[in-house]
Amino acid sequence: MKYFPLSKFKYIVRSNDDPKVITENEYQHRLNAYTVQKTPLFPLLSYRSEQQTSKYPIFFLPLPEILSLAEQFRMNSKHIEEIASHLPSIAISQFLNSLLVSEIFYTNEIEGVKTSKIEIGTVIQENNLNANRKNSVSKRRLGSTIKLYQQTQYGKPIQINTLQDFRKIYDTLLKGEITPDRLPNGEIFRDRLPNGEVLTIGSATKGVHRPPASEDKIQHALTALIEFMNDDHMPALFKALITHFFFENTHPFLDGNGRMGRYLLSSYLSSKFDRFTGFSVATAFHAHVQQYYRDFIEADNADNYADLTLFIQSLLAILVNQQQENLITLRQLKDELDDAQGMIQDWVTQNQTTFPKNISAKLVGQVLYYLAQSKLFSYQSSLGIKDNEIIEKNKRKGIAMAKTRRAITFLTEASAIKLISKKPKQHEILII
Repeated sequence: MKYFPLSKFKYIVRSNDDPKVITENEYQHRLNAYTVQKTPLFPLLSYRSEQQTSKYPIFFLPLPEILSLAEQFRMNSKHIEEIASHLPSIAISQFLNSLLVSEIFYTNEIEGVKTSKIEIGTVIQENNLNANRKNSVSKRRLGSTIKLYQQTQYGKPIQINTLQDFRKIYDTLLKGEITPDRLPNGEIFRDRLPNGEVLTIGSATKGVHRPPASEDKIQHALTALIEFMNDDHMPALFKALITHFFFENTHPFLDGNGRMGRYLLSSYLSSKFDRFTGFSVATAFHAHVQQYYRDFIEADNADNYADLTLFIQSLLAILVNQQQENLITLRQLKDELDDAQGMIQDWVTQNQTTFPKNISAKLVGQVLYYLAQSKLFSYQSSLGIKDNEIIEKNKRKGIAMAKTRRAITFLTEASAIKLISKKPKQHEILII
């Protein structure tokens, strides 16, 4: 039998019993099933009558479809890591930067916040170029937002052990993005609104969910969430998706909850699985945004008794689909890079007699290979590797700065590369 939401179950079963009894019996059957996964989290759920309840604990049943998707997710992550292990460092960093551009763009787009991919790419570059300085965050809009993601990219997972940790992340992630009237009005989170106003999540014409009204209730909910997040009894993938739902259901801030919730999911998946998957969360949800909204509406419905089975199944399917797209792209780019390496070797062999003195074929090939990785794996040319980065990489290998500069000058004069930016200097390969 197909697994139906409890809100619809009474319409499926043929029985003369009271529909409420039918639903209650099925709920107890699911909640006490041998394989059920229960949590200590009690979300605030809403009935159509606008009455609310928080008496139901979140649970889900690991259906065969869910277990299959979870296994597929883990295998996809391993395949992604396997391909990445055969890619050079520049290719990896450029591809992650490209994913990050889309991730920031789409997490804002879901909320109706307008940004441009070029703007995001510029900030990524500025943060990267300033990485060795004490205050390494771009002063442009989204500078601190992108820096937080980049810390995840560089292997610095977030730790949430106290309620204040949520606020610290929020302040950094959304610095400059929240208007003064929408900043938290409580000690840490939002509190009761003035004039008896009620916070409602939904469209301008239809409310979908009313989260906890007071900071006391928010703190109580998130204290339970912290304990759940730091408990390793539940598999990480399921825990991540449940946490995503519960954070959004609690809605601890007046604005920015969606962006923060997706960041938390992104960071967690990056640390537990792979960064390519983690940096594709908002991209995946944006591609299925109407389904994403429907999943939350159903999960917030009190008539579903906090059963997140179908919520987990749906979000897993969306994430697995995005992983498969990433796999296709990575395999294709790896093949193109292998072809480019062959083209570079051929060009070096054919033109070796024209190289200046003290400029080896190895150095010329190395510069071209750096630029090939940059061209193939960058979302936009402005995100590509800069001349000073090439010089610095070679310097760490014992190659004098002057030699790398002469190699770049020669390749430009030989029309193997071209100058595409003067400040900072940046070249693009032409022979692939």
